[in-house]
Amino acid sequence: MISPREVDEALLDHPAVAEALTFALPHDLLGETVAALVVLQTGAMVTEREIVAFVARRLAAFKVPGRIMFLDELPKGPTGKLQRIGLADRLGLR
Repeated sequence: MISPREVDEALLDHPAVAEALTFALPHDLLGETVAALVVLQTGAMVTEREIVAFVARRLAAFKVPGRIMFLDELPKGPTGKLQRIGLADRLGLR
């Protein structure tokens, strides 16, 4: 079992990451795989590969996001709460 919050916390430990949101991404063979949205700190520059390597040192291999996407801001609902459920559909990743 993967706790999205655990993966979020590992991502947030990276000094370039301001915000992170982990979610399930559909996968042809596995059913689902781990993906994450990341907002970088102002002026920070880091690659997807660098972030994956960073979290791979903190998490079991099956918890490491297979895909990390960078956004200017994370999707939030009307109350300001992060919207994890259905995120792949809203991003057109199905």
